[in-house]
Amino acid sequence: MRNFLIAMMAAGLLQAAETQPVRRGKVLLEEEFNGSALASEWKVAKGKWSVAGGKATGVELAADKHAAVIRRNVAFRDGVIEVSFQMMPGAKMTAISLNSAKGHSCRVTVRPGELIVQKDKTNAKTADKAVVLARKAMTFEPGKWYTVTMEVRGTSVMARVNNGEPIGGAHEAIAIDRTNIGLPVSGEGVVFESLRVWEAH
Repeated sequence: MRNFLIAMMAAGLLQAAETQPVRRGKVLLEEEFNGSALASEWKVAKGKWSVAGGKATGVELAADKHAAVIRRNVAFRDGVIEVSFQMMPGAKMTAISLNSAKGHSCRVTVRPGELIVQKDKTNAKTADKAVVLARKAMTFEPGKWYTVTMEVRGTSVMARVNNGEPIGGAHEAIAIDRTNIGLPVSGEGVVFESLRVWEAH
């Protein structure tokens, strides 16, 4: 009984620790999408991208047969990522995608009716699989601004919308060094106003 109580207390402490906001340390990236085009550090992998009025818009192209996506190098292991965006009518998905030198790491996905946190499949040649760690029904209205905050720390990844209650989970494969960040878009457009990345303190 004593060992059982100790185990339960430890599990409770772990759960409480994982849901506490990560302290933000050094600013690693602060993107306001100023100018008339994406900064040269951004690489357009797919889709049509434009910049105007301090906002970047991504639209999926049917010919690509792949979500629109831009990526930018930013190196960290544990960190906090904050993205402000709005979905246009016809938008199907956007996400914060974190990647390592070997491929995909983890992501937070926004769809019109839900928020998803998952560990990604590394790449097409690896045997591992994508694993959904948490899913929450939510409504993301077209034309309305939202801020999604993603936190990665050790094996855990969490997400919250507009300072709401977090959802998330843990997977041993998440505890790796990140090399870049991506913003994928499916459907007829997502507008991004800002992206910030902090090193976890």
